[in-house]
Amino acid sequence: MKKLLLFFAIVSVAGMLASCNGNGKTAEAASEENAAEAEEVGMVQGYCYVDLGLSVNWATCNVGANAPEEYGNKYGWGETKAKESDFDFDNKYKVDDEWTKYNETDNLTILEKDDDVATSNWGTEWRMPTKDEMQELVDKCTWTIKDNKGFEVKGPNGKTIFLPINDDLSTSHCKGNYWTSSCYENCFAAYELVFHTKFTGLNSDSRGHGKLVRPVCAK
Repeated sequence: MKKLLLFFAIVSVAGMLASCNGNGKTAEAASEENAAEAEEVGMVQGYCYVDLGLSVNWATCNVGANAPEEYGNKYGWGETKAKESDFDFDNKYKVDDEWTKYNETDNLTILEKDDDVATSNWGTEWRMPTKDEMQELVDKCTWTIKDNKGFEVKGPNGKTIFLPINDDLSTSHCKGNYWTSSCYENCFAAYELVFHTKFTGLNSDSRGHGKLVRPVCAK
C-alpha cells in the first residue's frame, strides 16, 4: 500500500513538472491549498521558475509566451500593454518629447509595481529584473546557442533556462533584447539585455522601443 501511494505521489509531481517545462502558466494555477507543493516544483502564482543558483529565481517563459521557445510580447519600458508593431515608439509617459515619470524631477530609477509588466500580468510575486540582476545572469552563467532559436543559459548550479531570440542568427545584428526595470542615467532610456552571436551584455535604449520581458521572483 505504501509503495502504491508513493507511486501516485511521484506521478503527480512529475505531471506538474511537465506542465512547468512546457508552459509558462500551469493548466491550473497553484492555489493556497497546494502552494507548498507548487514551491516544491518551481511555481509561484501559477507560473514556473528555475533556481539557477543566483540571487533571484528566473521564469521559464517570457511575458505573453506559453512555452520557453516562444517570444511572447514586446513592451515599451514602463508600459503594461503589448506593442502591436515594431514601429510603435510611443510611450504613455512621453508627452511632447518630455518624460512625465522616471525623470530628473521625481528621481525614480526602478519601475514601480503599477508600471512593471511582469507584476501586472503575472502577480505581485513577479517583477522585471533590475540592471544588477541581469548583469549577474550575464556574468555568472554560461550562454550557448541552441538551434539558431535562442540561448541556453546555464547557472552556477548547472540548471538552465532558455531565452529565445527575435529571429534567426544569420546576421550580426542584435537578436535578443530584454528590458530590465532600471532606468538609464539620462532618464530618456532604460537598461536592456542584448545578446547575439558576438555579444552578450547590457546596453541602453529608448524607453519607447518594444522589448521582450523575462520575469524574476524572490528566492
